[in-house]
Amino acid sequence: MTSIHTDEQTLPATYQVGVFALIRNRDAYLIVQPRQPLLPGGRQGLPGLLLGGSSGLNLVEMNLRRVVREQVKLVVSDLKLVGSHASRSPQDSGADARLNLIFGTEYSAGILDPNPEQVAAADWIPRTELLEPGAYPEWLAAAVRDFETTQAAAAPAEPAPSRLRFGRRR
Repeated sequence: MTSIHTDEQTLPATYQVGVFALIRNRDAYLIVQPRQPLLPGGRQGLPGLLLGGSSGLNLVEMNLRRVVREQVKLVVSDLKLVGSHASRSPQDSGADARLNLIFGTEYSAGILDPNPEQVAAADWIPRTELLEPGAYPEWLAAAVRDFETTQAAAAPAEPAPSRLRFGRRR
């Protein structure tokens, strides 16, 4: 077997990690138009951030909760990873690729009030509209479906009706 040796060294690929919140309120999801789009597929996006090397001791949830409050003034419940996808990084980012992690959560409190410095627009979009083929990027529809699947699996089953009866039979 012959091996080929070259004098060129291959540099390792660099990547960024983005974390985003898929927030559900009843039967609608929060979609934002960030001033600087971080997700692929157009102007639609989710509240979130790109993690830097100094983002703390793996406190992704804390950082994401803080950013949701800063960007749209909302408080959310537990964050659960419901999707991920890789994309090319913009040329000016200094990275080759980006890994985007989508965390599903429920709206808990607050009044939707987008920070105009970070978000151009924000609105609750009905689930049915998000799942229409071609209406929104596929990564978004997939994250919605995965979030709903995990929520349905985690929901406690309704107790079976009791067979105990009180009273007398005649």
